[in-house]
Amino acid sequence: MATVRYEKRSKKSITMIIDHGIDPVDQKRKKDTYVIETTDEEIAKQEKLKIELQLAQKTYKPPSHITLEKYIEHWFKTPAAQKLESKTYESYKRCADLRIIPWIGTIEPRELARDDLNKFYQQIIGVGHLDNLKPSKIYPKKLRGETEERKEVGIDVVKYHHAFIRRLLQDAIYEDGILEKNVAIKMTLPDPVATVDDDNEEEIVKVFTQDEIIKLESAAADDPAAAPYINLIAVALRTGMRRGELLALRWEDINFKNNTIWVRRALVHTKLNGYEFKSTKNKKRRRIEVTDEVLNAFRAEACRQAPFKVRLEDKYNKLGLVFCREDGLQSHPDTISSWFPDFCKKVSITRLGFHCLRHTHASHLLAAGEDLFYVSKRLGHSDIYVTYNKYSHFIPLEKRESLKALEERFKK
Repeated sequence: MATVRYEKRSKKSITMIIDHGIDPVDQKRKKDTYVIETTDEEIAKQEKLKIELQLAQKTYKPPSHITLEKYIEHWFKTPAAQKLESKTYESYKRCADLRIIPWIGTIEPRELARDDLNKFYQQIIGVGHLDNLKPSKIYPKKLRGETEERKEVGIDVVKYHHAFIRRLLQDAIYEDGILEKNVAIKMTLPDPVATVDDDNEEEIVKVFTQDEIIKLESAAADDPAAAPYINLIAVALRTGMRRGELLALRWEDINFKNNTIWVRRALVHTKLNGYEFKSTKNKKRRRIEVTDEVLNAFRAEACRQAPFKVRLEDKYNKLGLVFCREDGLQSHPDTISSWFPDFCKKVSITRLGFHCLRHTHASHLLAAGEDLFYVSKRLGHSDIYVTYNKYSHFIPLEKRESLKALEERFKK
């Protein structure tokens, strides 16, 4: 009959010991041990009683000494991981390979504490972008993070890693039975933006000014290297569509008579599955109004592609994509994302990412007084609160007559 006891082997924890006695086969004593993060003997006594009950009911499972690294390797082969969207699978894999495994991979899931996770998230913020760990281009003997080349990360990076870890631990409990408690639930995450003053001019969402938009489009029109992207930029600025939605747009989705576009799908590319057409981010298709300027950009793109169709004839791919390669096949989403920031720098405007064209569209609509609900539907957000949280600082503060009337009523 196994016996259970506990010992204080550390100032911060108690070790639980389950002694199964001498194994009749190899004549060696068999023990299970694991650590609980507490110094409270009452908690240790409760843990002891729980184990004794499990032993009596024959439901006791020996503690797993598998590391977080080994469990993650196992998890990526499970049905739960295989059912993920390919883009999500790839993103989780990057989280695991680049930060989780190198930084906390040696910890066993059972010994993982909230303090470990807090330190891990603080390390994400402290290191910043992983490029900061590369040698500096300016000072070869230093890392980029030690020079003016340093890049920061936002709270979304911390949240994404936390969501993945929380899911891992949840599956360790309910799918694999190697864990009893998920320490990642209901955690307060460190916020890299928390030290920034509310009145700081640096906005979380970056957008182009009206002058920069004019300069951007003018420069693109004069630069032959920008020819494959000029119409894509024009449509992105005037519709607020996501990159993947633009690259998945087909000619059949455009209604030139009614000035509307159906946004039905998005293009993604992963190393695992290559190109895939997926549903939009929130699994909902939407119809948006467009101006004649947008329709003219579509017509200009059709004219740009016409010589390629003539030259390639039957070899031109018939996917019907509006924005595509010269052979009609899908454009890699990272192509425009890599080119765009450098082009902004080249033409002396703020160096922003391609996605900021979406932010620019939304912010200028709201600044012009457009209704928040209309903008939210146009962008395809899951609800209006997403739009408000992201763009509320662009909504003009107006002195409305109704507010004045309310003030007068309170004075009576």
